[in-house]
Amino acid sequence: MRRKFGATAESLHIDQLLSNVAINYRPMGMIADMVFPVVPVQKQSDHYAIFSRADILRIENTARSPGTEANKVTRETSSDTYFADNYALKYPVTIEDKANADPIFVQQLLNGRVEYIMDKLGLDWENRIASLVTNTSNVGSSAAVTSGWTDHTNSDPLGNLETAIYNVKDSTGMKPNRIVMGESAWRNFRRNDAVRNLIYGTNNGGGYVNQTQAASLLEVDEILVGGAYKNTGNEAQAESLSQVWGDNVLIYFSAERPSVDRPSFGYSFRWSAPGLPNMQVERHPYDTRKKAEEVEAGYYQDEKITGSDYGFLLTAVNSST
Repeated sequence: MRRKFGATAESLHIDQLLSNVAINYRPMGMIADMVFPVVPVQKQSDHYAIFSRADILRIENTARSPGTEANKVTRETSSDTYFADNYALKYPVTIEDKANADPIFVQQLLNGRVEYIMDKLGLDWENRIASLVTNTSNVGSSAAVTSGWTDHTNSDPLGNLETAIYNVKDSTGMKPNRIVMGESAWRNFRRNDAVRNLIYGTNNGGGYVNQTQAASLLEVDEILVGGAYKNTGNEAQAESLSQVWGDNVLIYFSAERPSVDRPSFGYSFRWSAPGLPNMQVERHPYDTRKKAEEVEAGYYQDEKITGSDYGFLLTAVNSST
């Protein structure tokens, strides 16, 4: 459930111990924060600058004659806006739960609640990012592969990826430094005969390729595998699992040092200010009517594609024929 406003300071207590659990806990298989790096912002809603790439890459006259001033350069900018919505969840800890837990396990009971909340918040964030970047209208270019990667002998994942990498570099001047593969795409990429032969030699006797080897082969900083699953069935219906990232592959450039002033495919604008929840755990007091206390975690954020040209999407890499 999406909440627009957080609890007031009078109704909660920031639990430092539980906050440490939340901050140090990373839900398994989720990569949203590595796809769209978090940039702290001071306002819930504001403009951010979009700088002209033509200005950045234009060659200037840098020669300076003795006794003269340096040549002045200018930078054309436009702007877009963000609005950091509040995302939050809470989980009750009932008096029955505490009474049934041995005293030594009470803290673990609370920790488990926090980790469950973080899993749910993380899955929602992951799903928002994946839905955004696997939409072909949100990237500079996209293509379906000619031969599906499920054919480990005849498909050409290296050629597909190199085409995408060069497309981004030739259109922006920046070489992509990260690749995101959906779980099923990664499974077939690492089994591809040509990929294995390049890493392990003819007849690929060394096994399957790992992410570090794949990144080195493609000369990118990192290969990320989106391993998260989601249940698409409604509550009280049969479970229906699907991969959040599907059989897509995203090739993109991400700034090494996240900043609103640096070009990047996308950013997560995180509103952080004193008194606002920012993945800290809020512990609501015991309610005698409900016979429970509550733990809550949340954050304010907007995910924006800030440079669509810096991304290329390969679609249906397993299902193309």
